[in-house]
Amino acid sequence: MARVRAARPEDAAEISAVLIASIRELCAPDHEGDAAAIEAWTANKTPEQVAVWLEGAHGVRVAVEGGEIAAVGAISGTVSGGGEVLLLYVAPGHRGKGHSAALLEVLEAELAEAGHAEATLVSTKTAHGFYLRHGWRNDGPEVDCFRTRGQPMRKVLGGGP
Repeated sequence: MARVRAARPEDAAEISAVLIASIRELCAPDHEGDAAAIEAWTANKTPEQVAVWLEGAHGVRVAVEGGEIAAVGAISGTVSGGGEVLLLYVAPGHRGKGHSAALLEVLEAELAEAGHAEATLVSTKTAHGFYLRHGWRNDGPEVDCFRTRGQPMRKVLGGGP
């Protein structure tokens, strides 16, 4: 069983590897193998950039199983502004084990605890069904995102409709 915890500076390289592997291997319905799209999407997922996120107020969390990072999530709006799930990716070898669901639950709870009545995100095609199953709803037309298309979504937090 995974446990969810705050990401630490020493996690930066492993988080980067999880993000890049997930995009390359699991998000094929989104990037369709287009090397330029993959490069655009992964360009800001370097260990150095992840380290910057960990120093900021991005609320980066990881699900850990057996000493490995199984999934990575991040939120904004834990102090002020709108509550947003910035990213949620699972390591390819851990897909389907409930890590993303556990992590999403923690991220949503943190946003609710910070006073947000609702949260937003932009979903990939790959993750769209996952978010629908977890109570998220489409919130407008698709948008351009990393040379692919993303679906804006919204969810009322705290058990609302």
